[in-house]
Amino acid sequence: MFPKKVPELTYKEVVTGLKKLEFKKQPGKSTAHEQWKVEGSFRLKKVTVDKHLAPFDKELVHAMAKQAGVPVREFCRLCKDKKYRP
Repeated sequence: MFPKKVPELTYKEVVTGLKKLEFKKQPGKSTAHEQWKVEGSFRLKKVTVDKHLAPFDKELVHAMAKQAGVPVREFCRLCKDKKYRP
């Protein structure tokens, strides 16, 4: 069901990938989950990140990529790219 070579990602890597996709962290609302949102051309996209579950396994990486609206491989590539500095 999931691609075989989906790496585990750290919280910092996921945040880097979301920033590359122009997501912005929403103000906290006394919950452990962070909400990252981006205004799209058709609708608002939202990704939920639970910092306490890091490093994220392949199922969670797949779920975050789906919420972001990008393929899993592209999401992992954006997260692992060391050249980008937000």
